[in-house]
Amino acid sequence: MKSKWLSVVLLVLVSLSWVTAGLTAEKKKGSATDKIILAPNQLQWKNGPPSLPTSKVAVLEGNPKKKGFFVMRLMLPAGTKIPTHIHDNVERVTVISGSINLAMGDEQKSPTVLPAGGYFSLPAGLVHNAWVDEETILQIATTGPWSLKVLKAPKE
Repeated sequence: MKSKWLSVVLLVLVSLSWVTAGLTAEKKKGSATDKIILAPNQLQWKNGPPSLPTSKVAVLEGNPKKKGFFVMRLMLPAGTKIPTHIHDNVERVTVISGSINLAMGDEQKSPTVLPAGGYFSLPAGLVHNAWVDEETILQIATTGPWSLKVLKAPKE
């Protein structure tokens, strides 16, 4: 009987040590250790990338230029066209407000129109383009380093 209990106790201790080791490793990887609570008026909007000169960007968590998880918002004025491009990492986007027309490939045909609340996830290297007809805010939550490689202007 003691042998069974000893085996159970050892199994529990080994399991707990694996969990603890995993949590410690996760902290070392740079996971968030502080809480982040932001009201919309606390976002710090900055000028967007050269490929989207009229856009604004607000980083909510992490650093898009470094390896690891980040969250940022992208504000696009009405009429913005995002040229045909690819990303080195998975692109995960939620439409916060407005709507986006998302087209695969380099042509603006048969787009998927996603209103506020819509979501898309595209694998790295997938050629796509997009445009907005109204002011739109997108939230990108993925891993860095983030890149947008413009291939060419979309065909209308």
